[in-house]
Amino acid sequence: MAPEHFVPVAWQKWKLVGYLAVLALSIIFGSAYAGPLAAPVKVFFVVLGALQFIGVFGLMHESAHGHLAASRKVNRWLGEAMSVIVGTSYPGYRAAHLTHHAKFRTEADPQEIIFPRRSAPATMALLTVASVVGAPVFLLVRAPIIALKHTGVVRALWGPVAAVALYATLSQVLPSAQWYFLLWTLIAGSVLGSLNDMVYHQGLVAEDTLQACTSFDCDLFGQVFLSGANRHAEHHAYPDVPGPRLVKVAKVLREDFHARGIPYERSFTVAYLRRFTTNPLFLPPRSAVEPVRVEK
Repeated sequence: MAPEHFVPVAWQKWKLVGYLAVLALSIIFGSAYAGPLAAPVKVFFVVLGALQFIGVFGLMHESAHGHLAASRKVNRWLGEAMSVIVGTSYPGYRAAHLTHHAKFRTEADPQEIIFPRRSAPATMALLTVASVVGAPVFLLVRAPIIALKHTGVVRALWGPVAAVALYATLSQVLPSAQWYFLLWTLIAGSVLGSLNDMVYHQGLVAEDTLQACTSFDCDLFGQVFLSGANRHAEHHAYPDVPGPRLVKVAKVLREDFHARGIPYERSFTVAYLRRFTTNPLFLPPRSAVEPVRVEK
């Protein structure tokens, strides 16, 4: 892979300003709208706001990989700031996510649902719950616990504590209509984020292979809201490539990935519906083709 593919993209961090601006506008207009078709219009603004939260999370993911700036300090400061918005511990999230890449689809993967091995009913129950609330449970509970194993109490928990303070303050200063609209937006973001996470890996082979990663062709949506994570197989093959550069990398790798059996999907909705209708519990298949190991 050419060296220029690994250079951070300077403009990417400024997407945070856009996410927060659109989030604020969606809450203001959505909570105030009382015209025709009020229910669908409000749902539209809830989903629009939820996508901004997912966008902030996507940038935090990029920060965890060191992709937002050449300076490690700037990356960390940005990641810490965004962790307050999504209500998690940045050190815990970063440690867990980098371990996810290093120990992918193994007992040591802290982001994995099907490991450690459990009974079939327990695994099915966990996958069902994770498809709805997996993202908030991981961010609000698991990441802070993991952080406490890697750093001091203050650094591990300041993000979640600051998040509680932030949203407690907003509950007092925002008009009640806007505050409740924000709560619904947070809930929608949590559910959509959980559904999104499911189709990256679940329902695929239970192996440390690229065949357990899906690449999504929806690059416009992926770049706007996921900072390139839609190209998830490419991201796992080359985690040091910043998200915006994965579009070009995906074109280079596509023929080889197709030949190796890496799954491609047009969109998250299509992928989710296909897997839900054929494998509603998102269990890994009982048999798989010869695995393609993830490059480390």
